[in-house]
Amino acid sequence: MWPVVAALVLSALLGTAIGWFLLSRGSGSKQSPVPLAQPRDASPPSQDPEARQQLLNRLRALQVDRNWFLSLVDSSWLSRFPERGGRLPSASVEDAPLRQVWDDLAEEWLARVEQLPPRRRARLGQLETKDWEQQRQVLVQRDVHPRVIQALVSAAARTLLPGDVRGGSAEEPYRQLWIAAAMERVQGIGIDTISARSGEATIRSLRVPSAGARLITVEVPEGTSLVLGINGTPLMEMTVFGSQGRLLAAKGPLRVVSLPSTAGSPVQVLVVNDGVASGVLTLSCRADPPPMAVEKPEPADEPKGLDSDPMEFDPME
Repeated sequence: MWPVVAALVLSALLGTAIGWFLLSRGSGSKQSPVPLAQPRDASPPSQDPEARQQLLNRLRALQVDRNWFLSLVDSSWLSRFPERGGRLPSASVEDAPLRQVWDDLAEEWLARVEQLPPRRRARLGQLETKDWEQQRQVLVQRDVHPRVIQALVSAAARTLLPGDVRGGSAEEPYRQLWIAAAMERVQGIGIDTISARSGEATIRSLRVPSAGARLITVEVPEGTSLVLGINGTPLMEMTVFGSQGRLLAAKGPLRVVSLPSTAGSPVQVLVVNDGVASGVLTLSCRADPPPMAVEKPEPADEPKGLDSDPMEFDPME
């Protein structure tokens, strides 16, 4: 009996050894799994770790790309401290005030990003110029001058970008916000056409959405000047362009302007509402024909008198 038991034990040990040998060879022949890309760590070290975690949670809830947002704050911070030579604040005690500035900038930029609708926020970090070029071409086909479109987009970017990085030449990562603002403002903008009548006022009331704009095209009879007046809320501003995109009335409060016949037709008026609520504007326009030329009467001939020679005049006579 003992020989049988010994044979069974030996078989079990031999089978186990062979199994471990084959398993080790099989696992060694497989390639090591590729580690997944990890999200970028928040940089620099936070002055308040709990607040930093809350910031990252808000980014996730808003569906904002974490890497893009952190690079945005980094770029903004570095532009404030050019003497750092591209070095972000460290975890040292001396850099504590600098880390606080970074945290404050992050809150400011997040407040700007939150103004965008979810469909725009989700694409930040992936937007390209071509994404809004199609919408721009639609306006051009509707006879909106490119300079008017530029003013329209610049007004939208004003709420998202600080003054030193506004404009179509804004570089990354700021340009993502510029493109997002351009797409949001251009899409669905209201364009109204009004015909100015000679000697008679045309009045129209229009609603401007909150943080939005309205573009008004005024057709002017050939050879006439235009008197244009707009009333609305104090948070509205107007800019007037001629038919060739020439600036006729700079951006400013709603007011009355008189435009010469050289302004051409149509005249394009851009009204921007910076308020948090929509508002109604009232536009009044009138075309005035050129004044009739009044013929100046010729001066009457002076009566001819006797010419006297002063040299021949003798007061003693």
